[in-house]
Amino acid sequence: MVKMELEQACEYVLKACDKRFSDAVVHASRSQSKQIKFVNNTVAAGRVWMDQSVSLFVARGKRVAQTSLLEMDKKKIDATLSKLEKFIAKTEPNLEYEGIARGRFAYREIMNGYDPRIPKLTADELAGFVEEGINASLSRGAERASGTLEVVYSKEKLMANGGVRASQKGTAANFSIRAFASKEASGHKLSCARAMQHFKPKEAGAMAGELAKTALDPVQGEAGKFDVLFDPMAFACLLQHVGESASIFSVEAGFSFLEGKLNKRVGSDIVTVFDEGTLPGGMASTKFDAEGVPTHKTTLIRFGILRNYLHNTSTSRRYYVNTTGNAGLIAPRPWNIVLDQGNYDPGEMIREMRNGIYVTNLWYTRFQNYKVGDFSTIPRDAILKVENGRITGSLKGMRISERMSRILMGIEAISERREQILGWEVETPVKCGHVLVRNVHVTTSTGNSEEAKAQ
Repeated sequence: MVKMELEQACEYVLKACDKRFSDAVVHASRSQSKQIKFVNNTVAAGRVWMDQSVSLFVARGKRVAQTSLLEMDKKKIDATLSKLEKFIAKTEPNLEYEGIARGRFAYREIMNGYDPRIPKLTADELAGFVEEGINASLSRGAERASGTLEVVYSKEKLMANGGVRASQKGTAANFSIRAFASKEASGHKLSCARAMQHFKPKEAGAMAGELAKTALDPVQGEAGKFDVLFDPMAFACLLQHVGESASIFSVEAGFSFLEGKLNKRVGSDIVTVFDEGTLPGGMASTKFDAEGVPTHKTTLIRFGILRNYLHNTSTSRRYYVNTTGNAGLIAPRPWNIVLDQGNYDPGEMIREMRNGIYVTNLWYTRFQNYKVGDFSTIPRDAILKVENGRITGSLKGMRISERMSRILMGIEAISERREQILGWEVETPVKCGHVLVRNVHVTTSTGNSEEAKAQ
């Protein structure tokens, strides 16, 4: 058994695929992660782990297949490719498949996508960041705080027949803190960054503690239509679905509320949304997509009008448009969803609300109908009552039941300051500010539901 280095193995796989398949893409990645979990102001666990993977996409004409290579030695690779060759010969042709990108490309480095300090962070330094965040939350009124800190260093290599050769390295730091001022009063904040100068765990802890203190003594909310100010953490839960629905795959599959809306109004005239694969410091920013095509900024919604869907090479050929650099070889995908900034600050937005709610976080966002965009979601952590331009109390037991088109059309104000959000409820990174939406339909959570029990 002769094991090879990752890059050497990629070259060997691609050369072997040239003899067997018409298209082939080899993607190799290796990462090191360090994580600290803290519970009730105390570090509970820490771990370090390595991940390595090699994925392979192949096509013979319109027959396509994917697999993973688990061992980097020639005999194992040859055996896997032989099995793959037999498998693809038996598959049904994918009549919609139109090939992958060809040729060599020039790539731009991602600004603030790699920081050499992050791989060198020690356990003591990581614990220091956690302590900073906890202490900041306690100084603002919290009694206890729990959460995680994770830092990652990764390297990638992508090769495809036709001349594509691409590589990159990246770093990331993600701090999540949920602070409690009582059992029913909590605040949750994040600090997500690719470089240390933008990593602010102390600031996240302070904001979480302040929200928790403001949320003390919540009372049962009432159903009705309210103006809702969404915190960036909350609105990111909704905005990620705009990016997912903009994938042409979602449109074709009948899972998109943006189907049939190209060049039509889908939001208020202050709504401009981008997918930005090269966003400086973006948590999913990448030089290249899954075909090796350079990524870039794609306008999804401009001044409320839907302008583009997201494509890979195959789908772009079927629709006679250019690829947007969003492969997914099977399904185009968004990178970083960005809401253009407004000119308000959150305090101004609150002062404009007569009868409203400030929602700081959401969870259990579920769609009853993807094509129409009907969904429900549960406000979590601080839910603040706003009356005549000021916060007058804290609420609990509420649910938002709405339609995505009404949310987008109802946007009246957006803050200038934005935050980057990536977490448990937001799997596609989002950069957005506070967002004020008029006349949002709010109900009360049912006491028997699992979601309500989890609150």
